[in-house]
Amino acid sequence: MFFIPSTIAFLYELLLAIPILGGAIMVGSGYSALVTALIIHAIVFALRFVTGHSKVVPIMSILLTLLTWIPLIGWAIHVLIAVAYLIDIFIGIGRNPKHISMQDT
Repeated sequence: MFFIPSTIAFLYELLLAIPILGGAIMVGSGYSALVTALIIHAIVFALRFVTGHSKVVPIMSILLTLLTWIPLIGWAIHVLIAVAYLIDIFIGIGRNPKHISMQDT
């Protein structure tokens, strides 16, 4: 319940952090991609709330996503969130290696 939602959030933020592609996704979607990001982070937060895992990265992501509509700052925030999720995933796997198995789904 930890690895898959966090990986999805990481990959989505990584996609939005690609400079031209992420900007095109934002503008092309009318910035509704940010709503999708908020929903993803809220789901990760809810799942972590239920399982008792650390909630720091999802809360930080929800708050920072509210500022990502600003073009250059938004890019930097997407990079920051992606790096935070990546570190969080590795810390979570290090604490409990069974998260990488399919039994967790």
